[in-house]
Amino acid sequence: MKAMQITAFGGPEHLRLADILTPEPGAGEVRIRVTRCGVNPVDRSQVLGRWTWLQLPHIPGSEILGVVDKLGPRVSTVNVGQRVGVALRLFCSQCHYCLRGQEQLCMADPRTTVSPAIPGAFTEGGYAEYTIVPALNAIPVPAEVDDDSACAATLDGVTAWHMIERARISAGDRVLVVGASGGLGTLFLQLVRQRGAVPVAVTGNMAHLAAFQDLGAETVIDRTAGNVVDEVRRLTDGRGMDVVLDPTGAASWTASIGALARGGRYVTCGILTGAEVTLNLAPFYAQEQEVIGSTGGSRRDLVDCFDAIARGTFKFPIHARYPLSGAADAMRALSDPSRLGKVLLEIG
Repeated sequence: MKAMQITAFGGPEHLRLADILTPEPGAGEVRIRVTRCGVNPVDRSQVLGRWTWLQLPHIPGSEILGVVDKLGPRVSTVNVGQRVGVALRLFCSQCHYCLRGQEQLCMADPRTTVSPAIPGAFTEGGYAEYTIVPALNAIPVPAEVDDDSACAATLDGVTAWHMIERARISAGDRVLVVGASGGLGTLFLQLVRQRGAVPVAVTGNMAHLAAFQDLGAETVIDRTAGNVVDEVRRLTDGRGMDVVLDPTGAASWTASIGALARGGRYVTCGILTGAEVTLNLAPFYAQEQEVIGSTGGSRRDLVDCFDAIARGTFKFPIHARYPLSGAADAMRALSDPSRLGKVLLEIG
């Protein structure tokens, strides 16, 4: 089969298309013929070498859609020919959290204290014509959901869905969406609006103003034009934001925390711009603010996400599509200032 492999850590230039043996599923596993794979910042982190245990060459790709091609022994949950999305979290089914349906918190692998157990980071990923996944991670896709949306749902969709739940957003809340043009940001705007809250987008590209408004943004703040915190205070008569959704990490931490209202909640699911931050506890406790972590989501979250897409509840803007051979260019497209939404690989 053809697969795009990381041959050295560094940048997208180290991705190489190779002909390798087609893998065989083991007990409890299925082989998937990959039709779509999302190109996500987490893939870029793999190329950069964030996961130090990766053995090279390695196939990245964590946002996977395809068709079940072959069953391993003792698999009865899916059938050959079934279209499936790959649930984002690898899990043991036996620990305290798995038994509660919180697979995203599975504690079987000690590496998950600092890194999520996901395909493409803990296993070979979806930048390939075929991939092997646990059968329990293969979630059937409703017929009403198109391939692009089903693929994007497996990572960005489920991550946004779960993070909105963690944020406890209520009608009337003012919600700051940092990184609004990304795959997550475009979903946050829609999901916040559907809860009756007021989304405010933060962006570095005001060319997307009309698109943000179409996705639900009440107001759009240009982070390149001035101080984000000052603008938030102006918009809210000095009160600040009830919730800040910030998937970007350290670079936006100071502004995001500074934008919080009393009783406000800062919610994050990523460290793309760094993991180390500082926090002054005095205003934090005095104003009863919260910092909330969110990581991926469960299989139940993915099923709910698929159902919501089938009902037309939200959509995935697609920035660009590339063939498997164009994976390096697709990864570079993540940094394109004009990007709005998802970058996808069309494979099969």
